[in-house]
Amino acid sequence: MSSLQIEFPVTPERLEQAEEILFGLGCSAVSLISDTDEPVLEPAPGETPLWDQITLRAWFPLSANFEVLRQQLAINFPDLRVDIAFVGEAQWQNVLGNDAIERLFADRLKLLPKSKRGEPIADLVPLYLEPGLAFGSGTHPTTAMCLEWIASQVACDDDPPILLDFGCGSGILAVAAALLGAQVVAVDYDAQAVMATTENAEYNGVADRCRVLSLEEWQQENKNLDNHFDIVVANILAQPLINLADDFQRSCKAGGSIVLSGILSDQADKVISAYTQTRLVVLAQDEEWVLLHGNKPG
Repeated sequence: MSSLQIEFPVTPERLEQAEEILFGLGCSAVSLISDTDEPVLEPAPGETPLWDQITLRAWFPLSANFEVLRQQLAINFPDLRVDIAFVGEAQWQNVLGNDAIERLFADRLKLLPKSKRGEPIADLVPLYLEPGLAFGSGTHPTTAMCLEWIASQVACDDDPPILLDFGCGSGILAVAAALLGAQVVAVDYDAQAVMATTENAEYNGVADRCRVLSLEEWQQENKNLDNHFDIVVANILAQPLINLADDFQRSCKAGGSIVLSGILSDQADKVISAYTQTRLVVLAQDEEWVLLHGNKPG
């Protein structure tokens, strides 16, 4: 399909208003781009981090009324400069797959864009994912380290492990674990992340092995989940990992694994010290990011 693409700068405070106007006028998709290459990781509960300087890119069908769009943007965003470009069908496919990657983890799990579905993939477990509304496309070192650990450790057998993915984002870790045989509970505070994880689990055929909960649902259910999970995975940020240390250790079974990422190397000791019941160690490092792992004592 061919589309018209518009692009303009917006502040985080005005983003919701801009999106509401765009979608109200028939926008088919929106992408946010950092003007300063600032990283945004999976957010802590109750937070919605955004870049300080954002370019908003939106796509409209050719039938869209751009005169009305210009008027609405001019009223709400005076002195705004809007760039407009035509996007042909071939270009649109490139836009959709722009951030999609192909990557092999532990010689077992192959991350692929959805456009590759149906192509032969011998002796590997395929995980199909496209970038979307939620964080986590497999490109960030923290996500990649978690995927490598999951692909090397989660096995499909007669007694599948029960895994918690807290801060599931796009669902990439939860879906990977379910594809490899785990029974998964995926949790996120963000409604978009809950939706994205649910859709990605359905697309990959593991909805029956991946329960997706909002933070409120998790808080209710967590009261009855002592010693419940064989594996607890959280790829969020250092401070929420510290805040949730007691919850994660309580819900992990004796002998179970706790896998934490989203941690800068100079934050590792502080996170490790918060997990008083589990001996965490730095298991992997990629650039300035580390993956912590430990087994809860029996």
